[in-house]
Amino acid sequence: MNNFIENNNNNLYISSFNFKKYNIDDLTKNKIIKNEQIIFFNFKNLSNCLYQICKALYENSLKLKAEGSFMEWYQNIGLSKDKVSELLKRYELYLNFPEKKDYITSLSTQAVKILTAKALDMNIVYDIADLQLRKVEDIKEFIEDKTEKVETVIALTKKQEITKKCVNYKRFESLKKNISKMSSKELSQTEKEIASLEKYLKEIKTTLAEKAKMLENENNLKLEIVEGK
Repeated sequence: MNNFIENNNNNLYISSFNFKKYNIDDLTKNKIIKNEQIIFFNFKNLSNCLYQICKALYENSLKLKAEGSFMEWYQNIGLSKDKVSELLKRYELYLNFPEKKDYITSLSTQAVKILTAKALDMNIVYDIADLQLRKVEDIKEFIEDKTEKVETVIALTKKQEITKKCVNYKRFESLKKNISKMSSKELSQTEKEIASLEKYLKEIKTTLAEKAKMLENENNLKLEIVEGK
């Protein structure tokens, strides 16, 4: 929301807070709005200043890292390794989300570290930025939820790949494509083949169950022998 409006070529700050809801008197309201304007204006300045600091640090890192003098340089101006790391990571977010400078400025150091972790999927970072999640707890919860869904999809995909390796589907895919071109006689013959196949698959399923039961009994027997010792 744009909190400033044009008023005779001057910017007039308008608060979006619902003062009537809490029966706030005009004197208090005016003071609140005045302080809100100060906060809003200075935060805008802070956002721009922090961005400029991160940008300058990043540019110097590119010039000095190759010579091996970057660490000595930033220590000379009073910056610690942790602080430099945070500022460079924050600049990484500024680069990825140039239209969300205020949001990135508002993020805590811990939130910046989480969002710039190498293991984190960039698509998840984009989702978090779109939602403008700021609290570390909310960010972590969102990542956990998304990660669980991704892992589930990967597991299902792997399971499908394993199944495809066990069964050759090419014949069935070809058969499916040709159904629309079949004559009545061919359809009848195909139905008979499918019925025979279903019977055959049922027999295989029974054999698999028997084999699984046999292996289970063998494992139980081995366990009894080991425990008997």
